[in-house]
Amino acid sequence: RTSDSRTPAPDTRFASRATPSPASAAPLLLARTRPPPAAMASKHKSAPVTLEIKDGVGIVTISNPPVNALAIPVLEGLKVALEAAQRDGAVKAIVITGSKGQFSGGFDIMQLKARSEGKPVPDMSDFNAILASLVESGPKPTVAAIENLALGGGLEVAMACNARVATPGAQLGLPELQLGVIPGFGGTQRLPRLVGLEAALRMMLQSKPIKAEEGHKLGLVDHVVPREGLLAAAIKLALDIADKRAPRVMSFYRADKLPAPAAAKVMLGMARKQAKAVQSVMPHPGLCLDAIEAGLAKGAEEGLLVEQASFAKAVSSTACRGLVHFFFASRGTTSVPGVTDTGLKPRPTKCVGVIGGGLMGSGIATACILSGVSVMLKEINQKFLDAGMDRIKSNLASNVKKGRMTPEKAAQTLALVHPTLTYAEFGKVGMAIEAVIENLELKQRIFADLEAACRPDCILSTNTSTIDITKVAAKMRSPERIVGAHFFSPAHIMPLFEVIRTAATPPQVLVDTLGLSKQIKKTPVVVGNCTGFAVNRVFYPYTMSACLLLDLGCDPYAIDNAIKMFGMPMGPFRLGDLVGHDVGVHVGQNFLDDFPDHVFASQIIPLLVQAKRLGEKSGAGFYVYDAKRKATPDPEGIAGLLEASRAAAADKFPVNVSRGGMGGMGGPVGGPLNALTQNDIVEMIFFPVVNEACRCLAEGVVVRAGDLDVAAILGMGFPAFRGGIVHWADQVGAAHIVAKLREWTTRYGGLYQPCPYLEDCAVQGRKLADGPHPGPDRSKL
Repeated sequence: RTSDSRTPAPDTRFASRATPSPASAAPLLLARTRPPPAAMASKHKSAPVTLEIKDGVGIVTISNPPVNALAIPVLEGLKVALEAAQRDGAVKAIVITGSKGQFSGGFDIMQLKARSEGKPVPDMSDFNAILASLVESGPKPTVAAIENLALGGGLEVAMACNARVATPGAQLGLPELQLGVIPGFGGTQRLPRLVGLEAALRMMLQSKPIKAEEGHKLGLVDHVVPREGLLAAAIKLALDIADKRAPRVMSFYRADKLPAPAAAKVMLGMARKQAKAVQSVMPHPGLCLDAIEAGLAKGAEEGLLVEQASFAKAVSSTACRGLVHFFFASRGTTSVPGVTDTGLKPRPTKCVGVIGGGLMGSGIATACILSGVSVMLKEINQKFLDAGMDRIKSNLASNVKKGRMTPEKAAQTLALVHPTLTYAEFGKVGMAIEAVIENLELKQRIFADLEAACRPDCILSTNTSTIDITKVAAKMRSPERIVGAHFFSPAHIMPLFEVIRTAATPPQVLVDTLGLSKQIKKTPVVVGNCTGFAVNRVFYPYTMSACLLLDLGCDPYAIDNAIKMFGMPMGPFRLGDLVGHDVGVHVGQNFLDDFPDHVFASQIIPLLVQAKRLGEKSGAGFYVYDAKRKATPDPEGIAGLLEASRAAAADKFPVNVSRGGMGGMGGPVGGPLNALTQNDIVEMIFFPVVNEACRCLAEGVVVRAGDLDVAAILGMGFPAFRGGIVHWADQVGAAHIVAKLREWTTRYGGLYQPCPYLEDCAVQGRKLADGPHPGPDRSKL
């Protein structure tokens, strides 16, 4: 640590030199607030920042519920309060803290949203100078009293203080990169000087918060004290620093935690390699490293200037716009007009009945017990029941292996599962979730049994991914009781939860189901009852278009690589291998039956099934798999199947297309396939997905376009930095998408036929996200 005698005198030029330009004003963080009060700092209880003097210490308290976000009035209030405390002769030292059990969740993200959209925002470009002159190196020392959390800008304020005291388990982090930006209140300079470069890189680039206890070990926190003693401990430490009984540390000028130049070069080089791999679509990791590296090479003051310039570049990027849009969209899915705004309150679910202990049922049961919700697991025989329990045990064992829970906690969690072969105790459950195979008659029998066994207020739900839920409920006495509860596999890991309603679904049932999603930490999307619901409906053209490309002569592995480069976790053919092509044939048939005018029926998937190349589970599909499920392309193994599929497709196109090329894709009909660019492939696969998303919007399948964006990201792995399928399409432009789809419709058929809503947006210059104009209510919601 650096004592007073060894601390370099602060550079008197710092405030002016380090003042960022208006173009780089006020960074973010992961906090969203209500519209902030207009009051400036004062002693009025509603002010966002207050100053109280106690025992010679000025206590500056941030009060902006729910997480004390650093909205513009808060930043202005901090300036006024800190100036007053530094001037007051009765004040020897200063403690900065937060009200209502929180320090600060960071900069108000509403300001970041406005800035990323190019809207005017208030200029707080001098806040770094305020941190330097009033917090870090002012006449009187400062201590941060951190309760519960200090994230983003909140942690940056705390790091500018001369010391930090935190409560046990308090979260400390700089997660700005999750929103496509970088720390902007000096975090890229102070964090490496407090915890060392390696830990700082991990915290910033991976957006990983740490607990106060780890922060104490690293040097980010000086003391960890009980909540009830936090303020007293901070006051004592502040007075000790003022009276020189404890050192006053200015983290901006520290160097003792920084590695030698050679070691720093190695660490930064490794981080640079990862950042460069995504730089074309996500520039913010590289921009963050620019600021860190500048501070190491040229000093913290120069690093701060680079930080501000880099922040300005990051916040104007398309990745930032996409990530910020996703942040807000994912928090808006629980709002359902006419349901959640009627005053209804969710009834807590204490026990869930899960019917079926297969991969999905055991995953749903695991998701529930991990959140403290007990489960009645029902199976048809002891063998299946034991297998289901074994799967749940394996899921918990995986958490133990990964350090997410102790063996003792896993045992306690497992005890929440009550295996059974009958419905005898289903009168206890608040919600029953059917998770058996996609067999309509079986599901109908189960719901007849559930209706008899469960109490009248129990919610009866099906996890079907393909079957109309009104058909499932057809033999119930009260079919309006049923609701869709569609989890995504593996259910205890995947965050998306589709809630499917019918015209008869009572609002209270929806409110309660949304309440369960919150209990088990899922992101819900309310969907109208239709084939495929939201995710499977919107994305059915994804695989069909990829198969059409394949039948035209394109290499399946080139298609997969192009889609991975776009940002998807894997390409459509690798995904098919993962899901299982037998499942793909079954699910795909629903769309062939229900949407015959805009589909493409390739033979390649049925041919793979006939050849018993089902994917990972059989050891071979488009790829072959070793014992560790590592995928290896197998062009020789599928060559005959490709030839047969292409031959079968030869007469399916309105325009005769030879297998040597593709019209409208970089050359005339018969042109070479190697003329295709990665962007050509992306457009031909995703534009029909956009088209189907527009059909869903026009039909009222979802409440808003943002719900489809969230569903695409969380359910299909659509890249979050692109903001979701509709947000991305609006960046591309409806006119361009429609022009391409019309051309492909002429050449390849109805799969690409643009829907009326998409065409209207193209003609009118409207954004797809705006939704259809108000008119007759045709909503499926």
